[in-house]
Amino acid sequence: MVMHYSRNEPAGSSQPIYLASTAVFLVEVIKLLSSLFLAARDIQLTNPKSNAAEIAVKLYHSVFSPDSWKLIVPAALYTLQNSLVYVAVSNLDAITFQVTYQIKILTTVLFSILLLGRRISSRQWLALVMLTFGVAMVQVSGSLGLEDWKERLTSLLQGGGVPSPLKTAGSSGVKGLLAVLAASLTSGLTCVYFEKLVKDSLASVSLWTRNVQLSFFSLFPALLIGVIWQDGAAIARDGFFAGYGPIVWLTITLQAFGGLIVALCITYADNVAKNFAASFSIVLSYAASAVVFKTPLILHSTGGAAIVLLAIYLFNSRPSPGHALLPLRESDGPAPKPLLFQILKPK
Repeated sequence: MVMHYSRNEPAGSSQPIYLASTAVFLVEVIKLLSSLFLAARDIQLTNPKSNAAEIAVKLYHSVFSPDSWKLIVPAALYTLQNSLVYVAVSNLDAITFQVTYQIKILTTVLFSILLLGRRISSRQWLALVMLTFGVAMVQVSGSLGLEDWKERLTSLLQGGGVPSPLKTAGSSGVKGLLAVLAASLTSGLTCVYFEKLVKDSLASVSLWTRNVQLSFFSLFPALLIGVIWQDGAAIARDGFFAGYGPIVWLTITLQAFGGLIVALCITYADNVAKNFAASFSIVLSYAASAVVFKTPLILHSTGGAAIVLLAIYLFNSRPSPGHALLPLRESDGPAPKPLLFQILKPK
């Protein structure tokens, strides 16, 4: 919501809209600096007698280790995902974006099956679909009837934007819809790929070192493609920080530290657990706003919250014999090879 407001100033505002490419670049800079500090602190804790120079040398060698090139792919994909999200929120209203972006829950599970060999029972698939729809219902504010949704869908398919008091000139509903679908797909792939890299090397490489590598490699596409190639002329004309204000800086800060929290979650749990935790936090926020700010409860949002809670229970409830829960238990035997490996394996 904060990002959507920052990209869609109310009508009549003289403040220009900031460039998304500069925001994406600054997000990576903040993540890089924060991860560098935490990685250096990890080295200091494991080597308490080392001085600052020795810590800097060890940090350099850990960041630019021989396998650091593996982070180039997720770095490029993360930068692409962030750019797509900014495109989506610039062309869709908040409700449409929030509803369609929940597809990332299902794409994350799909890539967990393909890349990590996870097994999902039919009960869990049902819970995941329920979670997707439940979160979408909770995040839809206001009373939207069938005719409202028909109007939105018709406007999107005809290439126009969705009616919104914050709608900006030149917005395109189809462009926004394609961007949010691509962002959902990219989100699932990058999260699962990063999870695999981190967990495969956690014994030798710390989480924060991996985050430093990820942010470092993300700077290059963000700077060269976004800032220089895409918006270089506009930056030269108006300046790098044109359109920046407190809301923009809040958006950038939330994006940066949200990325660090996500990294912690997928390291010590997994991406599926991250999605359930995020969904539960949305339900808690909905309930807290009703208690603290006296926000009236809406029927479909309350129903969505109930569906989310039911989905959490259904996903974690004991399955019938023969079905494996996610993650796999030791009693289930060795994990199967990832489906993608099985498909690409030579005959």
